[in-house]
Amino acid sequence: MADTFKKITELKAICEQYDQIQLKLNENTIESGNGVKVFQHTENGQLIGYLGVYDFGMTAEVCGMVHPDFRKKGIFTSLFKEAIEFIRETGYNTVLLNAPASSVPGQAFIQKTGAVYKMTEYQMKWNNNELSPPSEKLTLRKSQPADRAFQIDLDADGFSIPREEVEQFFDAEAADESTTSSIIEWEGQPAGKLRVHLMNDQYWIYGFVVSKELRGIGIGRHALLSVLHQLQYGGREVHLEVEAENKGPLKLYESCGFEVYHAQDYFKWGRS
Repeated sequence: MADTFKKITELKAICEQYDQIQLKLNENTIESGNGVKVFQHTENGQLIGYLGVYDFGMTAEVCGMVHPDFRKKGIFTSLFKEAIEFIRETGYNTVLLNAPASSVPGQAFIQKTGAVYKMTEYQMKWNNNELSPPSEKLTLRKSQPADRAFQIDLDADGFSIPREEVEQFFDAEAADESTTSSIIEWEGQPAGKLRVHLMNDQYWIYGFVVSKELRGIGIGRHALLSVLHQLQYGGREVHLEVEAENKGPLKLYESCGFEVYHAQDYFKWGRS
Protein backbone atom coordinates (compact mmCIF):
# COMPACT_ATOMS: atom_id res chain seq x y z
CA MET A 1 0.00 0.00 0.00
CA ALA A 2 2.94 2.33 0.66
CA ASP A 3 3.94 2.41 -3.03
CA THR A 4 0.32 3.00 -4.11
CA PHE A 5 -0.06 5.81 -1.58
CA LYS A 6 3.13 7.47 -2.86
CA LYS A 7 1.87 7.36 -6.45
CA ILE A 8 -1.53 8.75 -5.43
CA THR A 9 0.02 11.70 -3.61
CA GLU A 10 2.31 12.40 -6.59
CA LEU A 11 -0.64 12.37 -9.00
CA LYS A 12 -2.62 14.57 -6.62
CA ALA A 13 0.13 17.19 -6.65
CA ILE A 14 0.20 17.18 -10.46
CA CYS A 15 -3.57 17.59 -10.77
CA GLU A 16 -3.76 20.31 -8.12
CA GLN A 17 -1.01 22.30 -9.80
CA TYR A 18 -2.55 21.96 -13.25
CA ASP A 19 -6.15 22.72 -12.24
CA GLN A 20 -5.28 25.19 -9.45
CA ILE A 21 -7.52 23.36 -6.99
CA GLN A 22 -7.29 21.50 -3.72
CA LEU A 23 -8.38 17.85 -3.87
CA LYS A 24 -9.91 16.18 -0.84
CA LEU A 25 -8.73 12.57 -1.00
CA ASN A 26 -8.56 11.75 2.73
CA GLU A 27 -4.91 10.73 2.55
CA ASN A 28 -4.91 9.34 6.10
CA THR A 29 -7.56 6.81 5.07
CA ILE A 30 -5.67 5.86 1.90
CA GLU A 31 -2.39 5.44 3.77
CA SER A 32 -3.94 3.17 6.41
CA GLY A 33 -5.81 1.15 3.80
CA ASN A 34 -8.90 1.07 6.02
CA GLY A 35 -12.25 2.53 4.99
CA VAL A 36 -11.47 3.02 1.30
CA LYS A 37 -11.67 0.86 -1.82
CA VAL A 38 -9.06 1.99 -4.34
CA PHE A 39 -9.56 1.81 -8.11
CA GLN A 40 -6.65 2.83 -10.32
CA HIS A 41 -5.47 2.98 -13.91
CA THR A 42 -1.76 2.69 -14.68
CA GLU A 43 0.28 2.85 -17.88
CA ASN A 44 3.91 1.73 -18.02
CA GLY A 45 4.04 1.69 -14.25
CA GLN A 46 2.73 5.26 -13.92
CA LEU A 47 -0.49 5.99 -12.06
CA ILE A 48 -2.76 7.81 -14.52
CA GLY A 49 -6.16 7.62 -12.84
CA TYR A 50 -7.41 7.17 -9.28
CA LEU A 51 -10.87 6.73 -7.81
CA GLY A 52 -11.61 6.06 -4.15
CA VAL A 53 -14.83 4.74 -2.61
CA TYR A 54 -14.78 5.86 1.02
CA ASP A 55 -16.85 3.94 3.54
CA PHE A 56 -19.08 5.89 5.94
CA GLY A 57 -21.43 3.24 7.28
CA MET A 58 -24.20 2.82 4.71
CA THR A 59 -22.95 5.82 2.72
CA ALA A 60 -20.22 5.65 0.09
CA GLU A 61 -18.37 8.81 -0.92
CA VAL A 62 -16.66 8.80 -4.31
CA CYS A 63 -13.91 11.08 -5.59
CA GLY A 64 -10.83 10.83 -7.77
CA MET A 65 -8.63 12.32 -10.49
CA VAL A 66 -6.94 11.71 -13.84
CA HIS A 67 -3.54 12.96 -15.00
CA PRO A 68 -4.02 16.12 -17.15
CA ASP A 69 -2.17 14.55 -20.11
CA PHE A 70 -4.53 11.56 -20.24
CA ARG A 71 -7.97 13.13 -19.92
CA LYS A 72 -10.90 12.76 -22.33
CA LYS A 73 -9.95 9.12 -22.99
CA GLY A 74 -12.67 7.53 -20.84
CA ILE A 75 -10.30 6.54 -18.04
CA PHE A 76 -12.35 8.00 -15.20
CA THR A 77 -15.58 6.71 -16.75
CA SER A 78 -14.15 3.17 -16.66
CA LEU A 79 -13.03 3.55 -13.05
CA PHE A 80 -16.46 4.90 -12.11
CA LYS A 81 -18.22 1.90 -13.68
CA GLU A 82 -16.01 -0.45 -11.66
CA ALA A 83 -16.74 1.53 -8.52
CA ILE A 84 -20.51 1.50 -9.03
CA GLU A 85 -20.44 -2.27 -9.46
CA PHE A 86 -18.54 -2.57 -6.18
CA ILE A 87 -20.96 -0.17 -4.46
CA ARG A 88 -23.98 -2.20 -5.58
CA GLU A 89 -22.41 -5.46 -4.45
CA THR A 90 -21.54 -3.95 -1.07
CA GLY A 91 -25.08 -2.68 -0.55
CA TYR A 92 -24.61 1.00 0.26
CA ASN A 93 -27.85 2.95 0.72
CA THR A 94 -26.45 6.30 -0.40
CA VAL A 95 -23.74 7.28 -2.88
CA LEU A 96 -22.25 10.76 -2.75
CA LEU A 97 -19.98 12.07 -5.49
CA ASN A 98 -17.76 14.99 -4.53
CA ALA A 99 -15.43 17.41 -6.25
CA PRO A 100 -13.92 20.82 -5.49
CA ALA A 101 -16.40 23.58 -6.32
CA SER A 102 -13.80 25.14 -8.65
CA SER A 103 -12.85 21.91 -10.47
CA VAL A 104 -14.06 22.23 -14.06
CA PRO A 105 -13.40 18.59 -15.10
CA GLY A 106 -14.73 17.21 -11.80
CA GLN A 107 -17.96 19.17 -11.95
CA ALA A 108 -18.44 18.31 -15.63
CA PHE A 109 -18.11 14.59 -14.98
CA ILE A 110 -20.55 14.64 -12.07
CA GLN A 111 -23.13 16.50 -14.16
CA LYS A 112 -22.95 13.74 -16.79
CA THR A 113 -23.80 11.10 -14.16
CA GLY A 114 -27.12 12.76 -13.39
CA ALA A 115 -26.23 13.19 -9.73
CA VAL A 116 -28.19 15.88 -7.83
CA TYR A 117 -26.57 18.59 -5.72
CA LYS A 118 -26.85 17.93 -1.99
CA MET A 119 -24.63 20.40 -0.15
CA THR A 120 -21.25 22.09 0.01
CA GLU A 121 -18.58 21.44 2.61
CA TYR A 122 -16.55 24.54 3.44
CA GLN A 123 -13.08 24.36 4.95
CA MET A 124 -12.29 27.40 7.06
CA LYS A 125 -9.20 28.71 8.86
CA TRP A 126 -9.14 30.92 11.92
CA ASN A 127 -7.37 34.22 11.32
CA ASN A 128 -6.14 34.62 14.93
CA ASN A 129 -8.26 37.69 15.50
CA GLU A 130 -8.73 39.18 18.95
CA LEU A 131 -11.39 37.20 20.80
CA SER A 132 -14.22 38.52 22.90
CA PRO A 133 -14.84 36.50 26.08
CA PRO A 134 -17.47 33.72 25.94
CA SER A 135 -20.56 33.94 28.11
CA GLU A 136 -20.19 33.01 31.77
CA LYS A 137 -23.27 30.85 31.27
CA LEU A 138 -21.21 28.45 29.12
CA THR A 139 -18.82 25.72 30.24
CA LEU A 140 -16.76 23.46 28.00
CA ARG A 141 -15.77 20.21 29.69
CA LYS A 142 -14.15 16.97 28.54
CA SER A 143 -16.72 14.31 27.72
CA GLN A 144 -17.13 11.26 29.93
CA PRO A 145 -18.39 7.71 29.18
CA ALA A 146 -21.73 8.70 30.71
CA ASP A 147 -22.16 11.27 27.90
CA ARG A 148 -22.15 8.61 25.16
CA ALA A 149 -25.91 8.47 24.56
CA PHE A 150 -26.22 12.28 24.60
CA GLN A 151 -23.45 12.68 22.02
CA ILE A 152 -24.86 9.98 19.75
CA ASP A 153 -28.32 11.54 19.87
CA LEU A 154 -26.86 14.93 18.93
CA ASP A 155 -24.93 13.54 15.95
CA ALA A 156 -27.90 11.52 14.69
CA ASP A 157 -30.20 14.55 14.86
CA GLY A 158 -27.73 17.26 13.88
CA PHE A 159 -26.23 15.47 10.88
CA SER A 160 -29.28 13.37 9.88
CA ILE A 161 -27.35 10.11 10.21
CA PRO A 162 -28.94 6.80 11.31
CA ARG A 163 -28.20 6.13 14.97
CA GLU A 164 -26.53 2.77 14.31
CA GLU A 165 -24.03 4.43 11.97
CA VAL A 166 -23.33 7.17 14.51
CA GLU A 167 -22.60 4.51 17.14
CA GLN A 168 -19.98 2.92 14.87
CA PHE A 169 -18.25 6.25 14.26
CA PHE A 170 -18.45 7.20 17.92
CA ASP A 171 -16.76 4.03 19.14
CA ALA A 172 -14.00 4.38 16.52
CA GLU A 173 -13.34 8.00 17.48
CA ALA A 174 -13.30 7.16 21.19
CA ALA A 175 -10.18 5.10 20.56
CA ASP A 176 -8.44 7.91 18.67
CA GLU A 177 -5.93 9.53 21.01
CA SER A 178 -5.52 12.52 18.68
CA THR A 179 -9.16 13.55 19.18
CA THR A 180 -10.62 15.29 22.23
CA SER A 181 -14.41 15.33 22.69
CA SER A 182 -16.04 18.08 24.74
CA ILE A 183 -19.51 18.68 26.11
CA ILE A 184 -20.98 22.17 25.87
CA GLU A 185 -22.92 23.11 29.01
CA TRP A 186 -25.23 26.11 29.23
CA GLU A 187 -26.22 27.23 32.71
CA GLY A 188 -24.97 23.89 34.03
CA GLN A 189 -26.96 21.70 31.64
CA PRO A 190 -25.65 19.71 28.62
CA ALA A 191 -26.41 21.77 25.51
CA GLY A 192 -24.15 20.45 22.76
CA LYS A 193 -20.83 18.90 21.80
CA LEU A 194 -17.75 19.34 19.64
CA ARG A 195 -14.47 17.56 18.93
CA VAL A 196 -10.94 18.80 18.36
CA HIS A 197 -8.68 16.63 16.23
CA LEU A 198 -4.92 17.16 15.93
CA MET A 199 -3.85 16.34 12.35
CA ASN A 200 -0.69 17.35 10.47
CA ASP A 201 0.17 19.69 13.36
CA GLN A 202 -3.13 21.53 12.88
CA TYR A 203 -6.21 21.67 15.10
CA TRP A 204 -9.49 20.72 13.40
CA ILE A 205 -12.83 21.46 15.05
CA TYR A 206 -15.65 19.16 13.94
CA GLY A 207 -18.72 17.27 15.16
CA PHE A 208 -20.07 20.62 16.40
CA VAL A 209 -23.76 20.37 17.35
CA VAL A 210 -26.07 22.30 19.67
CA SER A 211 -29.29 20.71 20.94
CA LYS A 212 -32.21 21.60 18.68
CA GLU A 213 -34.27 23.19 21.46
CA LEU A 214 -31.39 25.49 22.45
CA ARG A 215 -30.39 26.79 19.03
CA GLY A 216 -30.67 30.44 18.14
CA ILE A 217 -29.67 31.95 21.52
CA GLY A 218 -25.92 32.24 20.90
CA ILE A 219 -24.66 29.01 22.46
CA GLY A 220 -22.81 27.98 19.30
CA ARG A 221 -20.88 31.23 19.04
CA HIS A 222 -19.91 31.20 22.71
CA ALA A 223 -18.81 27.56 22.44
CA LEU A 224 -16.56 28.45 19.50
CA LEU A 225 -15.10 31.39 21.41
CA SER A 226 -14.44 29.13 24.37
CA VAL A 227 -12.56 26.48 22.40
CA LEU A 228 -10.58 29.14 20.49
CA HIS A 229 -9.49 30.65 23.80
CA GLN A 230 -8.15 27.20 24.72
CA LEU A 231 -6.37 26.62 21.39
CA GLN A 232 -4.97 30.06 20.60
CA TYR A 233 -1.76 29.57 22.58
CA GLY A 234 -0.98 26.13 21.14
CA GLY A 235 1.08 27.60 18.29
CA ARG A 236 -0.93 25.69 15.67
CA GLU A 237 -3.39 26.68 12.95
CA VAL A 238 -7.07 26.12 13.73
CA HIS A 239 -9.36 24.81 10.99
CA LEU A 240 -12.90 23.50 10.72
CA GLU A 241 -15.31 22.05 8.19
CA VAL A 242 -18.95 23.00 7.91
CA GLU A 243 -21.59 21.45 5.68
CA ALA A 244 -24.28 23.72 4.30
CA GLU A 245 -26.84 23.88 1.49
CA ASN A 246 -26.39 27.66 1.50
CA LYS A 247 -23.89 30.12 2.97
CA GLY A 248 -26.12 31.14 5.89
CA PRO A 249 -24.45 28.90 8.51
CA LEU A 250 -21.04 30.36 7.63
CA LYS A 251 -21.94 33.61 9.36
CA LEU A 252 -21.51 32.02 12.80
CA TYR A 253 -17.95 30.95 12.03
CA GLU A 254 -17.06 34.17 10.24
CA SER A 255 -18.20 36.14 13.30
CA CYS A 256 -15.52 34.29 15.30
CA GLY A 257 -12.76 35.01 12.77
CA PHE A 258 -12.89 32.01 10.41
CA GLU A 259 -12.41 32.48 6.68
CA VAL A 260 -13.32 30.08 3.85
CA TYR A 261 -10.38 28.81 1.78
CA HIS A 262 -11.86 25.72 0.10
CA ALA A 263 -15.30 24.48 -0.94
CA GLN A 264 -16.17 20.87 -1.80
CA ASP A 265 -19.49 20.14 -3.53
CA TYR A 266 -21.39 16.92 -2.79
CA PHE A 267 -23.95 15.33 -5.11
CA LYS A 268 -26.25 12.40 -4.47
CA TRP A 269 -26.04 9.87 -7.26
CA GLY A 270 -29.64 9.50 -8.43
CA ARG A 271 -29.63 5.74 -8.89
CA SER A 272 -28.34 4.99 -5.37
